[in-house]
Amino acid sequence: MNWFPSPGRLMSLSLLLLFISTALEADSVQLTNGSIIDGTVLVDGKERLVLQIGDLGTMEIRRSDVVSVLKFHLVGHKRTDSPVQPPAKRDKKVAPDKQKRPDLPLPLAPPKVDLPPEIPELSPKRRAEVELWVSELQRQRSTNRTRAERYLGQVGPGVIPHLLSVARSPFDLARISALRILIKTPHFKAAGVALKGLQADNQWVRKLSWQLVVKISGVKSPFSWQDQESARKRSVQLRRWQQWFQHQKSLQQQHRRWLEQQAIQPRDNKQSGR
Repeated sequence: MNWFPSPGRLMSLSLLLLFISTALEADSVQLTNGSIIDGTVLVDGKERLVLQIGDLGTMEIRRSDVVSVLKFHLVGHKRTDSPVQPPAKRDKKVAPDKQKRPDLPLPLAPPKVDLPPEIPELSPKRRAEVELWVSELQRQRSTNRTRAERYLGQVGPGVIPHLLSVARSPFDLARISALRILIKTPHFKAAGVALKGLQADNQWVRKLSWQLVVKISGVKSPFSWQDQESARKRSVQLRRWQQWFQHQKSLQQQHRRWLEQQAIQPRDNKQSGR
């Protein structure tokens, strides 16, 4: 019986250890658009910040896009307004009132995230025109798609909900046109179709999807969109983007719950004062 693990199992084990180690403790960089990126800060200069993302490589971020840098941040824990310092030594026994309790109410301070702006609704007349041009965008003739892309690219953020289904279309040419329009008006609502496009068979769909998710997140992270032989590397890079998306989605949900609580408190105070 062979007790030595196969090379494939060794590779899986090394990837597992990599993600466990990076998920426990890292530096946390918050951007001006609300994004939060975890890694190891290599360079923190006046003009730029260089962040190491595990073994995937480095990410260069303009210093003007950075709000704060938290050292030794425990990924998955709630952030605080003060910078996180390395944990101090504690007594072996922790007082019962300081132990972690489940289902605690949200703190009064809002989470460190900006909610995406609301997408404006189109008038009934404009909506009908947009739907007509969206159908033209999916035509086989290139002249139809070119005219439709030119018109829809001038509508603004209100066109985003009408393009999401086209950005997932099996017709690659229509999908490419829709992604080019979404890049002009990047919004978190289109992040799902961008992540889906990173897994596409068409390399141009992968490239535009990568450009879209970079525009939405504000993070210039590399992605192997062109190489056909780097499917394994792409899957690792995709997993990092999916983690970012789930993290941002969770923070936004916390912020919305906090806003709801803030709206309820004045009513409760008014009723208790009667």
